Amino acid sequence: MLITPNHSSPQQHVGPVDEYNVDIQQLNGATHIKQNQTTFLDSDDTAVEIIQREVDSEQATLQLSQTHAELDRQYDYDELMPSEKRLALERHWTPIIQKLASEHESYCDAVTEFEDDQSRYRAQIQADFAYNCQHPDVRTLQCMGDNHFQHLMQTGQLQPEGYKLVDRRSMGGLSHKLVFIPQNVPSLMHYADSDEAKAFSQVEFDRDLQRLIDRRKKAAVKLTEAKQRARAQLAAIPTFEQLISDTIKRAKK
Repeated sequence: MLITPNHSSPQQHVGPVDEYNVDIQQLNGATHIKQNQTTFLDSDDTAVEIIQREVDSEQATLQLSQTHAELDRQYDYDELMPSEKRLALERHWTPIIQKLASEHESYCDAVTEFEDDQSRYRAQIQADFAYNCQHPDVRTLQCMGDNHFQHLMQTGQLQPEGYKLVDRRSMGGLSHKLVFIPQNVPSLMHYADSDEAKAFSQVEFDRDLQRLIDRRKKAAVKLTEAKQRARAQLAAIPTFEQLISDTIKRAKK
């Protein structure tokens, strides 16, 4: 059998290229692949501007939708009879006022309980004041490990004039805090009953109490405003006598 050689140019197989951003060209039996120029945004600022426009557009659409919904509710409300309007207002404002009243009552109770708990609260603050070495007579010294402690002891730094070492607190790792108080003071916690500790606890108590009072005031304002708005809307609804009077006046014209 005679086999005739194939002198035609070999065909190059090229798969789908749409997703690769390239052009395919045939030239003299050969396939040439050319990558297209990739388009980038001019800068990050351009991307931010595009995103911001999309966000603004979505917000505008949402606001418009909310406005239409509010107008629809107002139209439905305007079409109600006076008695139906009163019922609708009661259904709307009753749970709101009840919730605000409950919140105001909770803040009132919180203020009362805090005031009643003043002694215990201030005692804890004064104890922390003493333990945290906040009294001006208390001295502290940082010690880095046992070798440093031995050095301080040998050089007399653990016995400063008129003071005594009362505590060695670990600060993590090799670090310790050495606490010194005057020789004539029984213990570090003795400072919890000092004038400085009492003054400090009074400031802390007054500050925290004022925070609770401010919250109570805000809750009271919200409750009052809600009641006023409910009363104003109810007052705007004409009574049955007003409707009859208006009908008679229109008939006489």
